[in-house]
Amino acid sequence: MELTELIKDYVVTELLSSIELDFLEGELWDTTQHIAEINTVLKAPKNICEKLELDEKSCWQLCCAAILDYSRPLNNGQKRVDDFKRLIKQYEISYI
Repeated sequence: MELTELIKDYVVTELLSSIELDFLEGELWDTTQHIAEINTVLKAPKNICEKLELDEKSCWQLCCAAILDYSRPLNNGQKRVDDFKRLIKQYEISYI
């Protein structure tokens, strides 16, 4: 499985299996655990960002967070997208 391919699939079908969602959760968790080591993130295509109701220059990790927020909302009402945006700003991560 690959993060970008799963996100592309979700944008087309709006469906992912529980195994695929588990994979996305694992990828996002791993990224947040190593956020201090990350300098740049890759922008996702504009059409994908728009479909997920994100800024058109959002990264793939924010797309992942958005899918998880839609498919598996957190019990405490927190949004993964907001948390990841905060980390990007805090660690001054650049978009490429």
